[in-house]
Amino acid sequence: MPRRNERFDAARLKRVLPYVLVGAAAGYLYYVAARFDFQQRAGTLGPDFWPKAILALVIAACLYEIVKTLVFGPRAEVAGVLEELVEESAQEHGGVGAGAPAESRPTLLIAGMALTALYVWVIPVLGFFSATVPYLAGFIGLGGYRRWGVIAAVSVIGTLLLFFIFVKLVYVSLPIGQGPFQQVTLALMRLLGVR
Repeated sequence: MPRRNERFDAARLKRVLPYVLVGAAAGYLYYVAARFDFQQRAGTLGPDFWPKAILALVIAACLYEIVKTLVFGPRAEVAGVLEELVEESAQEHGGVGAGAPAESRPTLLIAGMALTALYVWVIPVLGFFSATVPYLAGFIGLGGYRRWGVIAAVSVIGTLLLFFIFVKLVYVSLPIGQGPFQQVTLALMRLLGVR
C-alpha cells in the first residue's frame, strides 16, 4: 500500500500535468513566433509582437500554477476576489453564498445567444462602434442590471476603449459599416488619428 506522501505527491503531479503540457506548447509556439520572417517598419509593432506577448503570459501563468501547486499544495486553493465579493454581497442581501447551485434560466441563455447572433448579423451594416454600443447595453440589461445611466456609460466607454485597443494598438481592421454608420466610424477614426 503506498504511503500517504507518495499518494499526495502523485496527486500534486497529476494536478500540474495540464499546466506543464500547456506551458510546453506555449513555449514551442513562442519559439515559432520568434522566428517570423518579416520586414520591420519603423514605429510599428511587428506581426510577432502580440503572439509572443500572449504566449509569454500563458507561460508565466502556467509556471505560477506549477510552483503554487508543488510548493503549497491543497492549501493554495484560495477563493478569487470576485468570488469573495459575490459571496459577501449575497450574505449582505440575505441571499445564498457562492457555494449554492446557480439558478437555471434557459430563456436568458437563448435571449443572449439570439442577441449575439443579431450582433454578428448587423455589424457589417452598422459598423463596430454603432453595433457594439447597443449590444453591450442589451447584454448588460439582459443580465438583470437596471441602472440605465450606468449601462449607457459602460456601453459607450467600453466600446470606445475596445475600438481604441483594436485599431490603435492591435491593428485589427474592424467593420466600418455602410451609409451614415460608415461616416460615424470614419469620424471616430479621425478623432483617434487612425488613417
